[in-house]
Amino acid sequence: MKVGDLVKVGPLRVPKDKHTPFVSIVLEICLPENHRNGMHLIKVLEQGQPKWYPVGYIEVINENR
Repeated sequence: MKVGDLVKVGPLRVPKDKHTPFVSIVLEICLPENHRNGMHLIKVLEQGQPKWYPVGYIEVINENR
């Protein structure tokens, strides 16, 4: 996964009726070694606003070439 990839964002193991997944583009990646709590986060656009999500919420649909 890299900046510019098309991704589906949403909890992958939670019933879909509680959280509707959405499609977005990766804006930025924060690796665990760069985060003070060791989290691997991905910044995507959600309704026009940048927002951070844990990497477990992200599924790559199409990789930017």
